[in-house]
Amino acid sequence: MVKFLFRPTTRQIASKYIERIEKNSFYEVRFKNLPNTLFWPLEFDINSVYQVTSETFDSEDWHYYRKNHTDVENGEILLDIGTAEGLFPLAIINTCEKIFLVEPSQSFCEALATTFKPFEEKVVIHNTAVGDEDGVINFSEDALMGRIGEHQGSINHMINLRKIDSIIPENQKITYIKADIEGYEYEMLKGAKQTIKKNKPKIAITAYHKENIAKEMIDLILTYVPEYNYYVKGIFEQGPKPVMIHFWID
Repeated sequence: MVKFLFRPTTRQIASKYIERIEKNSFYEVRFKNLPNTLFWPLEFDINSVYQVTSETFDSEDWHYYRKNHTDVENGEILLDIGTAEGLFPLAIINTCEKIFLVEPSQSFCEALATTFKPFEEKVVIHNTAVGDEDGVINFSEDALMGRIGEHQGSINHMINLRKIDSIIPENQKITYIKADIEGYEYEMLKGAKQTIKKNKPKIAITAYHKENIAKEMIDLILTYVPEYNYYVKGIFEQGPKPVMIHFWID
């Protein structure tokens, strides 16, 4: 807790990794520790890139996915749900065999297509929201805070809603699920039952949004795969909630 209270700002942490940012048809973010460029939509505040950089690379960040039993190993087949700008998969692109990106924001998906153009043979992008049914739903376009439902001050429009079990073919193996979808995690998990039961992937999922109830998420996943080990991590600064839940099988 003391370490958390006296942490540097996310911008200070991110500055250790970001080499430069240029503005062209997208913001182009170049990193000291990555050979590839990240593309960021011009319509979204570029300052948010400091937050995701800290979360992706700083192992002390409570939002860090690759912790202990949920590190990314060679040959991983990643399902990244709520991928946003795509820095997490870009950082591990050469470690993974295949990557599926799920992102409801059209603006982010256009940037993702540019970022991952050199890796078209291993990266599949799905521009859709996810939940416990297939249909359509209202989506508020708001950079990292984009969320299902209509929200004042955001760009709202109807988009496709799909279950993970509808997106991922029955014969497609998944070894790692990373998810951060702004409070819709429980509904996503209900629509991912078969994918989780069949593959028993490592899971790193956020639990800090106001809609999240960590115990409900844990209980649901354990009904799918009772042999999962898990631990919760972090304390959300805006309320008494854990930040992340990690699941794995020994």
